[in-house]
Amino acid sequence: MLRRTLLATALALGLAPTLVNAQAIEFKIGAANSVDHAPAFVGVEKGIFAKHGLDAKIVMYQTGVEMINGLLNGAQDVNIMGSIPFLAGVSRDQPLMLIGHLHGDATTTSYTENVSIVASAESGITEGDIASLKGKKIGTPRGAGAEGFLVGLLPEHGLGVDDVTLLNIKPADLVTALRQGDVDAIAIWEPWGTTAALRVPGAVLVQRGGCGQCYDPGTILTTQQVIADKAEALNRFMVAFAEAEQWVRQNYDAAAEINMRWMQGVDQDVMTVAIRHSIYDPRPSLNTLEGYRTNTIPQLLADDRMAKEVDPADIVDPQFYLHALETAPEYFDDLPEIPADQSF
Repeated sequence: MLRRTLLATALALGLAPTLVNAQAIEFKIGAANSVDHAPAFVGVEKGIFAKHGLDAKIVMYQTGVEMINGLLNGAQDVNIMGSIPFLAGVSRDQPLMLIGHLHGDATTTSYTENVSIVASAESGITEGDIASLKGKKIGTPRGAGAEGFLVGLLPEHGLGVDDVTLLNIKPADLVTALRQGDVDAIAIWEPWGTTAALRVPGAVLVQRGGCGQCYDPGTILTTQQVIADKAEALNRFMVAFAEAEQWVRQNYDAAAEINMRWMQGVDQDVMTVAIRHSIYDPRPSLNTLEGYRTNTIPQLLADDRMAKEVDPADIVDPQFYLHALETAPEYFDDLPEIPADQSF
């Protein structure tokens, strides 16, 4: 009787009977106070991870550097985070592997859509004029993707890192630093860029995205050990995450409401705008390898943020994404097609 009741409930919820009858696998996801981490929050709150047989928990961090330490120490099974700490880590022989994307564009080798530079009214920095950053104090979380965006953007406008002063400030503290005049501008991901633009009086949105030589998609990372030990859990996770990503793409306002329960210090109107500044595409492609190889890695080597060159083909494992694509193609059918010569 109990079995029939559970099965009927599962079918009513759209859950696969095979997963209902199986033991849910405990699975932990490292995430941060960032708007584009919405698919993980959605996956928990909408029961998507549970639907696919995962007992999923979110472990929250301030930055990607801290998140990597947690992953390496076994505090979670995967991270969703930016590319810069990942590449810096593998150059120092950390056993990290990229198995998918949190956000990005599988059809291109440049991507910085979710990062912006916002200046104060008193700074003298003007909209669209990156050259006006010369001599200014810019706050950003050092070692993370926002710094990579700024460092990659400056040379396109005749500047170098030595032409500005970079101050290491945590994401949640950047808006206050800009408002109080501690910095002239900030470089940061969402929702803090939109928060600054909408909440700091007279703030100037200098630029959002648009760095042609930058490639910093969000990543889904795990370790070589987790791949060896928890392949079935990773297969389930990638299918579930693809479903959660599609749900976000189709329900931006509702996803913004869910984000509000996981993130502090962000207003609803800001979240609703900010969530639209990322492309929620979980697919790795050959552009992942090429974008890292031609854009990200040379930049990080030049700035001594990578200890040595690495071959992207050695640190990207598409098997779990390919499993999701094969077994649940409906979660990808609203995304632009990846040309055959760019596909794994």
